[in-house]
Amino acid sequence: MDRTELEEGARKILLTNLRQGVADWNGQEYSFVCPSITGYPFQWFWDSCFHAIALLHLDPDQAKAELRTLMSGALPNGFMPHIIFWEMEKQPDFLSRNIVGQAGDPHYSSTMQPPIIAYAVERVYRATGDEEFREAALPVLVNFYRWLRNTRDPDNDALIAVIQPEEAGTDCSPKYDEALGLTELSNQGFIAALKEIYKAYEPLRGDDQKILAADLFHFEDVLVNSIYAMGMRSLARLLGDSPEADEFNREADRTRDALLEKCWDEEAGAFFDLSGIAEKPVRVVTISSLMPLILDDLPRPIVERLVNDWVSSPDHFWTPYPLPSVPASDPKFMPGNPRGFIWRGPSWINTNWFLSHALRGHGYTELADTIVAKSHECIEISGFREYYHPFTAEGLGARDFGWSTLILDM
Repeated sequence: MDRTELEEGARKILLTNLRQGVADWNGQEYSFVCPSITGYPFQWFWDSCFHAIALLHLDPDQAKAELRTLMSGALPNGFMPHIIFWEMEKQPDFLSRNIVGQAGDPHYSSTMQPPIIAYAVERVYRATGDEEFREAALPVLVNFYRWLRNTRDPDNDALIAVIQPEEAGTDCSPKYDEALGLTELSNQGFIAALKEIYKAYEPLRGDDQKILAADLFHFEDVLVNSIYAMGMRSLARLLGDSPEADEFNREADRTRDALLEKCWDEEAGAFFDLSGIAEKPVRVVTISSLMPLILDDLPRPIVERLVNDWVSSPDHFWTPYPLPSVPASDPKFMPGNPRGFIWRGPSWINTNWFLSHALRGHGYTELADTIVAKSHECIEISGFREYYHPFTAEGLGARDFGWSTLILDM
């Protein structure tokens, strides 16, 4: 499959998954790519950012429309939801099969996702030079990143917290097992544990500070905070020479320093999430433990430890089709797809996209090239799937999955 075939395959998926129209609930025009027509028919926050980046290689105008549609869902307080239900007629069927945290307004979820949006806007702006697009995006982005700081960082340590696993995007990751009190290691067990949290949150939904204070699921997640710092750097560059740019650069410095000070474990040579108000380190290595590599100012000795001890080790992340979401050495490693119990072993194109760019930035060109070649091979063998078996490249999860088109940007 050469570049032309790859682009044709990606274009077909992005066009097939494209939803356009006018929402009957707010009269607003929308134009976005849904992750998968069958399983995920709405607009998802970080998927949309990934779609926009892939679209830059095919249709820059649609990349702008994607992010404009996403930003149009921002609430006045700055919050941006992780799902926007543009086509409400599809919602009952979806909610009969999925649980979504909602407060008051049925058109949105009341939860967030990893804050990659400023980076996506920066990429689209750099590619198109569209000043009007940048100007319209800036107030939305400034409000959103301030909302994250003011609402999701109650102890003001520059690490933002998530209130349930899906907010980090790594839903069933084994790092959450203890916090969820997961005894039955299956998707059913995960959903049952999640329902308990949702039940407790119900009277608090919409008040994130109260939810965080309840300390039921309070995770300072390394993946989320690495992306948060990356996003604030992008926002600072988009803001140019201004006091606001200084504000977000300062905050990005603080987040990087907090990741190093609170989450880095010298003995393990990996970053660990912090659980609860007490900030107990969760000593479980997952793909999140590697994510600070996306920060270009990560100290060199730490970069080398992560790469040598974990990324390039065949015992851990260097499987035939890297990088699995959990190292092969973990007793809970599940390389296949046991009925939707995800993020416990398969390799994902989005994390490969993050980490191949990161490794290239830190000078590991050969490793990055191999990750890209192996990701390409997965798509060649199994098509654009949600995730892949790290030993066989078998495609798993949803078919014709939007964010796997990120291969175009790798």
